Amino acid sequence: MNEPVAITGIGVVSPAGVSAAAFWDGLLAQHDLRGGWSRGDLSLYPHDNVVEIPEQVWHAVERDGGGKRIDALAGFSIEQALSDAGLAADAGRIGCYFSSTTAGVEGLEQGLLAPTSSRHPEALDGSHILASAKQHWSGPTSLLSTACSSGLLAPALAIDAIAGGEADVMLAGGVDVLLEYTACGFSGLRLTTDDQCRPFNAQRKGVVLSEGSVCFCLESLSAALRRGAHIHGVILGYGIGCDADHVTAPNTGGIARAMTQALETSGMQPAAIGGVFAHGTGSQANDLAEVNALRAVFGAAIPPVTAIKSTMGHPQAAAGSFSLLAATLALKTGQLPPTAGLSEADPALGEVDVVMQQGRPLAANCLMVNAFGFGGNNCVMVVADLATALRHSPELADAA
Repeated sequence: MNEPVAITGIGVVSPAGVSAAAFWDGLLAQHDLRGGWSRGDLSLYPHDNVVEIPEQVWHAVERDGGGKRIDALAGFSIEQALSDAGLAADAGRIGCYFSSTTAGVEGLEQGLLAPTSSRHPEALDGSHILASAKQHWSGPTSLLSTACSSGLLAPALAIDAIAGGEADVMLAGGVDVLLEYTACGFSGLRLTTDDQCRPFNAQRKGVVLSEGSVCFCLESLSAALRRGAHIHGVILGYGIGCDADHVTAPNTGGIARAMTQALETSGMQPAAIGGVFAHGTGSQANDLAEVNALRAVFGAAIPPVTAIKSTMGHPQAAAGSFSLLAATLALKTGQLPPTAGLSEADPALGEVDVVMQQGRPLAANCLMVNAFGFGGNNCVMVVADLATALRHSPELADAA
């Protein structure tokens, strides 16, 4: 990565609300947002236990009260991020890379479960979420899916578009909604639980599905500084890998390679990382592979680790975007949020410092964010606050 990229705008719709502040408050307070799925029937499945967006939040997002919820989520967060960045829709070459695993499936499921709903072929085209934002994109656009790493991969590829001169500004993030399709898939893999998601806990039983959307407005750091933009955080580097090793089982070596690449592209040493936002699904295999990969990269000096899925659930393709948002807010507030519902880490994981019970002050203003997907689709990102980024890139300090 030739130049750091600034996060100048944020848009979010989460089970905790429609603002970054509400999202952050939910993490610090360790809210238990679980419940039954109010918009569908999961009685045929082992568990009716999800973290859904409350109806009052939906009412604030849906403009027309109908249509696809995924369109409303994506459109709202994209518009919110652009507004937060203080940019008009026609402010130069603006593109959008978004990610989802359910964008086209929602229309299919509606058609199957409600015979009166539309079955037009275009309803199955997930790329409609980009059009739903009512933007006339003048830069590149793409809807991608690498399963649960998608929400971090989209910003990574958006950085490439900026670096390659394809766009001046990129909107990027992830969105997914709760569907029976998703519940069926995760239940079939025996990954769901009726308990709270408890990453790194000896009694962890699995995943609690959720939904939401996060969008980031991204610009080169030099461009953001020139226009006097408010900078939420700075992306220093990232690592991407596709192991193609196993359909569902995570590969420790592949995860470690993505972490190492993220450190190398950011130019940061392992000791500079003040904390890790883990993928942390609460499944036995994922937690073990992630900790072993951290040990392979950091040795005995693994930074403090936290995971947000214990509060926000697993929003599928939006998971990486949720974690990147949490890391950005951690840099802003100077503290790591706790891993909710955890009082003791699993001894079988070995020595690992998991943030639990309450938040913890940051030891360094540079963080690692992990997102892993089925098939070994991994993405890892290194982010920092503005002051750290400028120390790391002194040639940009004059522009500040």
